[in-house]
Amino acid sequence: MDTKTNEITGFDVLLDHISDLTGVVVTADALHCQREQVAYLAGRGAHWILTVKGNQPGLHQQLTGLPWQ
Repeated sequence: MDTKTNEITGFDVLLDHISDLTGVVVTADALHCQREQVAYLAGRGAHWILTVKGNQPGLHQQLTGLPWQ
């Protein structure tokens, strides 16, 4: 990454080098748990696994309330 940017702004730039993400599972850490990045992945037909931490308190609370086995 260039020193004047970060991983968030480089996410779609990097994935744009892959011509077809349809059905591909993309994994990323909590830094990438952002609406814009999920919208980008959905628009490209990808699936995603993202880490959710306290940086997304509403989403984190919803997920911890689910009946996980």
